[in-house]
Amino acid sequence: MTSAWFLVSLVYGLVGVQAFSPTDEFEFPTFDGATPEPGRDVYDLLQQLTARVEKLERECEDRGKPQVAFSASLLNTERKTHYGPFDSDTKLVFEKVTTNVGDAYDNTTGVFTAPVKGLYYLRLTGSVGDSGSLNAAVMKNGENMFAIFNTLGHHSSSSNGMTLVLEAGDQLGVMLWATRSIFDQSRLSTFSGFLVFPM
Repeated sequence: MTSAWFLVSLVYGLVGVQAFSPTDEFEFPTFDGATPEPGRDVYDLLQQLTARVEKLERECEDRGKPQVAFSASLLNTERKTHYGPFDSDTKLVFEKVTTNVGDAYDNTTGVFTAPVKGLYYLRLTGSVGDSGSLNAAVMKNGENMFAIFNTLGHHSSSSNGMTLVLEAGDQLGVMLWATRSIFDQSRLSTFSGFLVFPM
């Protein structure tokens, strides 16, 4: 609303400038060596200002939207580390956070909590550990959403991703299935996600 009043005031001011007769002591500024056409230049200026105000309003609106993105690797070390196999399904905690815009990922629990309802993109990447096979899944509120699976042997990798509509408060984490293992060194195994748009 403020920007609309500003434009109205600006137009009235510019119209007042145009009201000078040719005999008045007023000279139009020159641009590129040419004298602007009186009515046309006010219109062009108004168009430019309107476009600029609309752009600024869009930027302000975008700043008000939630921004959510995270990426974490399994271990907080650069040493070659095998994790598993275990006798039972084991929750993975991706400890080394690279990005956590919006602070929705907790690296002490391994849980990402959706702060707002929206469409999210999630990705899980893993490298096979000592067991020679990897099978891990991204779980939403305890339900399997998608998984990675690999039986090609040590250090081979798998990756999978999916878009999911999440409600505010939905929780996602990663489960390593029993008898499988995962390997990490310098972010070879990662869990990442971001908000595509709120709904």
